[in-house]
Parts: sequence; structure tokens; C-alpha cells
Amino acid sequence: MRGADATLRLGAAAAALALTLTGCAPLPATGPRLATGDGPGRSADPGAGTDLLDPPEWAAPRTDLDWIPCADGGTGGMPEGAGVECALLGETPVLRVTGPGTPDEAPPLVVVAGPDTPADALAVRLASAGPELVATRPVVIVDHRGRTGAAGACLSFAARRTLDGLADSGQDPGSPELRGALADTAQSCTDQLPGRELDYGAAGAAEDLEQLRQEWDVPGLAVLGMGTGAGTALDYAGAHPGRVALLVLDSPAPWDGDQESAARSALDGSDSALRLWAASCTRDECGPVAPDQKVDAVTRALDLARDPGAPVPAALLSDVVRSALGDLSGASAPAASEGDALLGDLVAAGPGELPASVRARAQELSGSSLPYVAGCSDLSDRVPVNRVPELAAEWSDVRAFGAILAAQLSACSTWPVPGLSPVDLSGAAPVLLLGGIADPLAGAAALDPTAGMLTAAGAREVRTVTWGAPGSRVILHSACARAALVAFLEDPAPGGPSTACPS
Repeated sequence: MRGADATLRLGAAAAALALTLTGCAPLPATGPRLATGDGPGRSADPGAGTDLLDPPEWAAPRTDLDWIPCADGGTGGMPEGAGVECALLGETPVLRVTGPGTPDEAPPLVVVAGPDTPADALAVRLASAGPELVATRPVVIVDHRGRTGAAGACLSFAARRTLDGLADSGQDPGSPELRGALADTAQSCTDQLPGRELDYGAAGAAEDLEQLRQEWDVPGLAVLGMGTGAGTALDYAGAHPGRVALLVLDSPAPWDGDQESAARSALDGSDSALRLWAASCTRDECGPVAPDQKVDAVTRALDLARDPGAPVPAALLSDVVRSALGDLSGASAPAASEGDALLGDLVAAGPGELPASVRARAQELSGSSLPYVAGCSDLSDRVPVNRVPELAAEWSDVRAFGAILAAQLSACSTWPVPGLSPVDLSGAAPVLLLGGIADPLAGAAALDPTAGMLTAAGAREVRTVTWGAPGSRVILHSACARAALVAFLEDPAPGGPSTACPS
């Protein structure tokens, strides 16, 4: 299952990631702007009206996109009986997933996964997780804007090496050399995105959802935001409050633009997820050693990767480990996940050895510059460079990830700064929130505080699904969570039950 999880590649605030060689570039821009308030805004939707006592109708499209069979027969790895079709919203790919009995006239569920996971990879994961979602309605996955253009392929090889090397031993985050290299890193992309540098964050991607609603000619959309895609869903709800029929957020990353708080959440969640996985996963794929030995083995691998000559640098290896921690199966799953197996491979390897699965995931995570462009474009409150060594010292007791995540905070320091986009859920849409007990991006035990923030942002009622396992994107791993989601889609009226799903 390709992209199995690019999802937690730190494309969100706490980390810098991913990278690829550019093709031809237009004439250079003058360089990255260091403080701007432009980029996609959250102006009110003039067609939404002011009466938000009831959410808009969730209806089947009156007009539709030009769906065609996907290239090469669709997405490799789709389960038998599932169908997938492709279309474009401007330059943004859109996929429609259906099952054998999906009614054509049913209102579709719109899914956004953020910059970390391509739509085709998510289509395979959703269809493979279980038939529940597509049994009664099509699932339409909107890719994050920019993946197929310059925003997805703008980082030069030198820029990629700069980001990968941020956590190398001896690297000084305040050195003029690194500051210059980071400026060159940003400019390798801004040269190819002149005047559009901030168009690829959550606010820009949210406008693709509005274009989809207009193409369908429907009153409102039912939107499911997964992981970093929750930011896109929230921006859409804030910019078009009368256009959201219902809103589902699965494992949302912090979305308020505060880089330090997002990094603290990532550190807390990553450490908790690693320890819970080591203690709870008894499958053969997870390795034969005791829990503390599993943690020590992963920590040792990350320590060795800080050598400037390491085959996979520590910043990138940390992204690999954290992506695996977001893709854990849970005890009730019938089989180990790719994340379980990758971590088990790392535990079983000898000191200094990197298994083929780890190298392959590192290459996968380096395949797109979109997480860097989009993630930086969502950060309105950045950590000053002189604060990075302080946080590295403060987080040093979290040995596996502390120094690495602190070092990665400087990745976006030379990217243009967007204006603040506060979360606004003043519309009447019902909200369902799903989360695990230790998410390497959202944090540990993040569900209750996140529900409180949604309520403070104006949500009338937040129904919750708590998954009693570490990991992220709950509906991919928990049949109980999928059942709760289906029940919410069938009856999102206020007063519905919250749910606790076993591990």
C-alpha cells in the first residue's frame, strides 16, 4: 500500500521534511518574503447567507465532474470489488471510490488528507480498511493542491540535504552558514512559485473544496479531514461556514499556526506512541525483545543517524519512525500494520544497520516537496532561531526525539509568513472528532483538549470517538471507529452518543 504513511512525515508544523529534485524553473523571484499577510484569506462566503440555525442540505451532485478510469486501470492494491475513478479540479486530482453496491444517487463524503498523503494512496487505504464507508455512499478524495505542480517538486538536491541535515551532530541552528543554506532552500521553491508561495497551505487547499461544491451545484459538503487534512477541513468551515453540512476530524494535527506548541504536541505524542507500541505489540512482526529494549533500539538508531555521514540522516529517520508510529494496527486488528513491521525491522537490525524497509520509507518520504511548502505556509507563529538551542536542551530528556524535533524547528525560518487564520466553527454543522491515545503528530491524550478547542471555536456539539491505542487516522485501523463514523453520517443530529473503541 503505497504511501502508507507519509501521513506523519512532519509536514505539519513541528518538522521539516521531504524533498525532491526540481525540473525547469521560471525566472527567479526576488527571494522569500519574511513577513507577509497575503496568501489565501478567509473572507466570508457571500453565498452562504447569515442564517446558520441549520446546516445546509447534504445532497447528491446536481452536476458532476468528468470522471474517467484512472491511469493504468486505477490504483494498485485496491481490494476486489472496489472501484476508483479520477477527475481534475483545475490542476488538483480528485478520486471517487465506490463499492459493488454503492448507490449512484447517494450524497458523497468528501475526504481530505493534507499534503502528506497522495489521494491515490489514501484511496487504497480507505478501501482496504473495510467496506463500511462506501457501502452506502461514494467517497470522494480531494488531493492537496500543488502535488502535481511546482510545489510538489521544487526543492533542489542541495535544499533537500539542508533539511535532512538539520539534526546532524554539531549543527549550529544560528550559524550564518545554516541561515544562508535555509534561505537558499526556501528560494529553491519560491523562485518557482512567484507570488503564490502561500497558496498551498490549508487555506488555499480549502478553496478547492469550495470549487468542488460549486461544480456539484450543491448547498453544502460533508467533509472528513484526516491528520493534517483536518486543517484544510477547518479552514473550509471557517471561510464558508454555511457550506458545511457536517464535519468529521480524524486525528487532527494542531492547527493554530503556533510552531512551538505543535512541536511540543509532536514530541509528547511520539514518545508516548513509541513506549505504548513497545509495551503492547506482541506480534512477531514487532520484534522478540522486551519493551525497554525496543525503545532503546529505536533510540540508538536515531542517535547513530546524527553522524553527518549516516546513510539516512537523523531528521529523515525520525520522520520515518514517526510515520510508522502513526500507522500502528492496535491489538484488535487481525494483522500487523506496515508501521508495526517497519519498527520491528528496525528493532531487529544490528547497531548501525538500516533495514531495506526503512531505506524504502525514507526514499518515499523524500519524494515530494509539498509537505515542506504546505507545512511552512500554515505557520503564522514561528520559533525564533535563538530559541532552538533552548528547546533542544529542554527536550533532551526525551532522548529518542527531543533534540531532533528541536533542530527541525528552523526548517521554515526563511519561508514567507502567512497571516493568522483563527479557527471559526460558527456554522451549525455537526462535528465528529476521532483520536487515539498517543498520536505522533496530535499528541498524547489530545482528544479532550481538542474537543474543547472546537467548542470554543463555535462548534455547537462535538461527538467523540476515542481509540484506545497509539497511532493516527483511526478509521484506517479500527472497525469500531468506522462503525461510529457510519452511524454519525446516518444520523448526525445533536445528542448522539460519543464512543470509546478498544485498542
